Amino acid sequence: MPSRNRRLGSGVSWPITLTDVVDGLGEQYEFVKRPKFCVGGVADSPLAVEWVPAHSFNFGMGGYHPDVVGIHINIRPVRSADRAAVRSLLLTLALPQLRDWIARSQVATETWKDDLHTCRWTCDDEEVRLVGEWPL
Repeated sequence: MPSRNRRLGSGVSWPITLTDVVDGLGEQYEFVKRPKFCVGGVADSPLAVEWVPAHSFNFGMGGYHPDVVGIHINIRPVRSADRAAVRSLLLTLALPQLRDWIARSQVATETWKDDLHTCRWTCDDEEVRLVGEWPL
């Protein structure tokens, strides 16, 4: 991604690209909203997913707008020095887990689907850790 399009300051980089996400998720990508590249400081959780349930929406009272219902993926910047290591972990471990998370969310119980759920992946010491819950 050209630096003019990165919207990031010096010393930080995106750990993965949109193409990486599309390729890593395969056919599960059709179930997600377009991934959001979140600007801001360096995050210990470069990858996160959120399930937003389809609740009735009544002009902001008690529900979610239909445009936000679904699965959202957020990608956060990492230190440029850590990018290669984090990228490798995300591509080999986190994206396959995310693909499984999305597949399980499609067949989850109605009780699970009726609530907001989040899950994130943290990277440290050459390991990736999932923090959050799996679809039931």
